[in-house]
Amino acid sequence: MFGVMIVDDDPKIREWFEIEIEWGKLGFDLICSAKDGIDALNKLNQYNKLDLIISDIDIPKMDGIELLNSIKEYNLSSMIVLLSDADNVAHVKQGILLGAYDYILKPIDKDKVIDVLKKAHDSLMNKRIEEEKNRNLKERLEINLSLSREKILQDLLRGKEFPFQELDYIQNEYNISLQKGMVQVGIIEIGNFDADSRELIKSGRFDNLIKEVGKIISDVLEEFPELRCNMVEMDIGLISVILQSVSAKELEDFEEMTADFFERVLKEIKQDANMRATIGIGGASLSLSDISLSYMGAKAALRHKYILGGNRVIHIKTDYNEKQNLLYPAEREKMLVEYIMAGDDSALKLAENIFDDIAIGTGDNLKRIAFAANQLVINISNFIDMQYDFINKLCDFSKFNNVDFSGFSSKDEIKELFMTFVTKLLSVVQEYKPAQSNSLIKKACEYVLSHIEQEITLMTIADYLSISKNYFCSLFKQETGYNFLEYVTKVKMEWAKKLLREGNYKTYEVSEMLGYREASYFSRLFRKYTKLSPAEYKKSFDDQ
Repeated sequence: MFGVMIVDDDPKIREWFEIEIEWGKLGFDLICSAKDGIDALNKLNQYNKLDLIISDIDIPKMDGIELLNSIKEYNLSSMIVLLSDADNVAHVKQGILLGAYDYILKPIDKDKVIDVLKKAHDSLMNKRIEEEKNRNLKERLEINLSLSREKILQDLLRGKEFPFQELDYIQNEYNISLQKGMVQVGIIEIGNFDADSRELIKSGRFDNLIKEVGKIISDVLEEFPELRCNMVEMDIGLISVILQSVSAKELEDFEEMTADFFERVLKEIKQDANMRATIGIGGASLSLSDISLSYMGAKAALRHKYILGGNRVIHIKTDYNEKQNLLYPAEREKMLVEYIMAGDDSALKLAENIFDDIAIGTGDNLKRIAFAANQLVINISNFIDMQYDFINKLCDFSKFNNVDFSGFSSKDEIKELFMTFVTKLLSVVQEYKPAQSNSLIKKACEYVLSHIEQEITLMTIADYLSISKNYFCSLFKQETGYNFLEYVTKVKMEWAKKLLREGNYKTYEVSEMLGYREASYFSRLFRKYTKLSPAEYKKSFDDQ
């Protein structure tokens, strides 16, 4: 069906068209009518490009010729048929010259109207068929071009022989914006390929996520006018991003720019697409001919997610003189976490060595040291939060995660804050996981830390460890210096303090969150532990 609007200031004419013409049998649908030219334009905007307009030439506010010109100028309709009195033929001829399809003279002859409508329908149908053919042809061409473009980029990344002498032709023919200068490749892995990811693939929604990520990359690229980018999907959920510099610059400056770019992309994916993603970045090279080496480096970087976990940027720098080293110490980061969570003082020395190695590896470049330090703090925090969420319940580390290391004026300032972060983490672990050399005590502490929100009694822990209450009490006191229930209270009260500081919770809500049956009992314990009631403690922070 083609949509129709009648424009005439005579309501009897509008009514005649509505009653006398069997629009549906002729392939039309009478959508609306208008009483003048302004009303007609408003209706056209409201109903979005009606197919056929039948308009009287002599209408108020804007005559039929002016309406015709506006419709043609703004492409508001495909076809206009004019209505006119017999003594106004000169205006009719003007309208035909300006692009009107046909005309109908008054008094209106029904047979003439039907004849005009049949011809108009045939013309509109032929135009629609032609537009559909052109659209299908364009889509096929775009698909073929896209397939060829993806094949070229995939072959280039995988190290297949590439005709670099034909680069100009390939750029123009396949819309690939490559140049022979420096290059760096990043691979974005969407999702975790867990049950949720598999369900997205089955439902067909995964393609939409890929398109959304592609749009995010394009949007972020607008913030980096010095970068040019080519994207290609290598496999399900894997997008390779090829970055090059628009103008000549030092390789080190180029790497800093690309690092910032990928960090922004990951941030936007998490925020806008609300999904997990891991980005592996290969080393930058001075020549496009080494692009496959950067691609292999990006793939190697992605493999580090099995050590570190995903949802982060992992960057590998490659020196092409047969020497490879990590710009970012992925394996040693994991080792540092293990030392910290074991309460091992060796974590401090390892942290210092990691930082010093980063400084040496970057040639004491302050911006790159800051970038790596930021990554270390964020990655360590995220990993510990995922594996040992009790840490964030007992201590606030946001002041470290929110620090912008790039604002520091010296390497020593960055190192000092990084070491303070590691020291603080280590002290929290040593305080709340004492006597780690004793497996029973360690297991008991871990149980408490993992079940802070539940009621924990001596019977609970004795049953969990399959030992007697008396033996456990004696052992815990011997190994830690204080009794078990004091330890449970300490853990719960520290979390209560954090909840009262940071959340808009009532006393009874905090009590319930900590597994206490009575708020009054919780309040007595809290006062004993802090010398303040929960309300007083909360107010002391609200007043600051």
